[in-house]
Amino acid sequence: MRPSGRQKRRSHGSGQSMIELAIILPVLLLLCFGSAELCHAILFNNILISMSREGANLASRTPQSPQFIIDALSNTSAPLQMSTQGMIYISRVKGVDAGSGSVIAMVDEQYRAVRGNAALMSRLWSCPEWDVAGKCTMPTAVATRVVTLPFTLGIGYEVQVVEVIYDYAPLTNLFLTTAPQLYSVTLF
Repeated sequence: MRPSGRQKRRSHGSGQSMIELAIILPVLLLLCFGSAELCHAILFNNILISMSREGANLASRTPQSPQFIIDALSNTSAPLQMSTQGMIYISRVKGVDAGSGSVIAMVDEQYRAVRGNAALMSRLWSCPEWDVAGKCTMPTAVATRVVTLPFTLGIGYEVQVVEVIYDYAPLTNLFLTTAPQLYSVTLF
């Protein structure tokens, strides 16, 4: 028995569909994996922003020690791995009279997480020496502690600066060949 024309067209059409799927499937998979990677990075960045805001709020309003605040932020940072891939800095910056009527912003204290990636440095100011409790041993020279803020502090005023830094590990190496560093800073 010979196949009818309809059966011939059906088998030819199904082969064409398979070829079209083979051509389109890699593009669709790239779009799906790329969207998942982007959503994952945005989620981690939003967590960092929330952590820095909450840390600045706590540092400026509560009598808790900076290490307590850093530990609280680190312990509630899931799914981030702050103990291996992240670092939190809390700095107190004061407005100091520089003479001749000008005011400079000077780092008065700085703390960092005891358990964290020490290679991730603060972008506000880098402490030359840390003690085992995560407190900066401040240099005596005021000129080495001057920082730039996006606004001018008055004499005697202070601001808490909380920085959260994270080495983002991509889900796949298809899109990001190097891991970007996510960063969030809040001044309060």
